[in-house]
Amino acid sequence: MVAGLLLVLLASGRLRLSSWRTALLAVIAMLAAAVTYTFGDMSGAEFAQQVVFILKVFSFFVCFAVLSGMSDRQLEGLEPIVRFTLLAYALSIVAGAAFSIDMFRSYWADTQIRSGYKGIVYAQNEASALMIVGLGYGLLSVLKSGWSIRNGMLIGSIVLASSLVGTKAAMAGAVVVTCSYFYSRHRVPQATARALGVVGTLAGIAVVAYLAMPSVRSAVALSLQYFMYQHDQTGGTGLLTLILSGRDVKFANVWDDVAKEGYVALLTGGYPVVRYLVEIDVPDLVLAMGLPVCVLYLRGMGKAFIYGGTGTAPRFGKWFFIVLMATACTAGHVLVSAIISPYLAMIAVLLKRAADEHRASRGKSGDA
Repeated sequence: MVAGLLLVLLASGRLRLSSWRTALLAVIAMLAAAVTYTFGDMSGAEFAQQVVFILKVFSFFVCFAVLSGMSDRQLEGLEPIVRFTLLAYALSIVAGAAFSIDMFRSYWADTQIRSGYKGIVYAQNEASALMIVGLGYGLLSVLKSGWSIRNGMLIGSIVLASSLVGTKAAMAGAVVVTCSYFYSRHRVPQATARALGVVGTLAGIAVVAYLAMPSVRSAVALSLQYFMYQHDQTGGTGLLTLILSGRDVKFANVWDDVAKEGYVALLTGGYPVVRYLVEIDVPDLVLAMGLPVCVLYLRGMGKAFIYGGTGTAPRFGKWFFIVLMATACTAGHVLVSAIISPYLAMIAVLLKRAADEHRASRGKSGDA
C-alpha cells in the first residue's frame, strides 16, 4: 500500500518540499541501518525487518500527503470506507467476546494469562491503539457534523470494543479521548461535569456487568490473577513495571546494550531494534533513527495535528495529539503501526481543513 501511494504521489508531481524533507529522514534512517548491517552486528534478515520497520514509521506521512492532495468531495467519498473498516475492526472484537472465538483472543492457549479480545488485528496492543485512533476519528466527526445514528454506532462500537481488548491502554485511552472531546467542545466546568458523568456511567455499567454476568467475573479474576502475579514478581515495589507491563525492564536491558557501544546509536541510529523491541515508541524510534532524525520526525507529527485558533476542531487536535503521544510513550504500537497510519492521516487532514475553515470564517467576520 505504501509503495502504491508513493507511486501515486510521484506520478502526480505534486510533492511539496516538506514531503521531500520527510523522505530524506526516512532515507537517513535506512542508511544508518545499512551501515550497521555492513560494519556492525546486524544480520540480513534483521536489516530487511529494520527497513520495513522504518517504512511503517513513515507511512503516516505518505498517507497524509496523498489525502492532503484530495478534494473535499473525494474525502467525503472516502469517509464511508474509513467508517466501515473501523466498524469491522471493532465488531470483530465484540464478536470474539460474544462467541468466544479463540482466533480473536488477545492471549492464546498456553499464553491465556489475561482476558481480552483483539479481533482481526495481530497484536492486542496494536488493537488498543487502533481503538483509540478510531474513537478520535468518530468524535472528530461529531465535532464536524454533529451526532447522528452512524456516528453513534461507530463510537458506541469502539467504546464497547475498547473495554473488551483487555489492555490498560484501550480502556484508559477510550476514557481520555472522550474527555478530550468534552474539553474541546465545552468550557472547563461543563466539560468536567460531563466527563465525570460519562466516567461514572461507564463504571456503573462495568459494576452491573460484573455482578450479573459470570463470564465477566471470570475474565476479571483472570486478569487480576495476572496482575497480582506480576506484583509479586517485582516484590511489591515495581509499580512502574506493573503499569508499563515490563517495558521499563526491556528498556533497561536495551540501554545496557547501547551503553556497551558508547551510546553512539542514540545519535546516529541504526541500532537493530527489531531484534528486541522496547515496545515504547519513542525509545525505539531514537535507537532506529537517531535522536536528531527522531526529533524532526516528532516535530512533523506535531505540525500535522496542532493548529492555531480557538475552534473546537483545533482544540481537539491538540488534546488528541497529547493522548496519542502519551500512549506512544507508555503502551507503544502507535507511531510504528502501518495499520493505524491511514486513520491518523485522515484525522490530521480533517483537522487541517477544519482549522483552515475556522480561520477563513474568522477572516470574513473580521472584514465585515
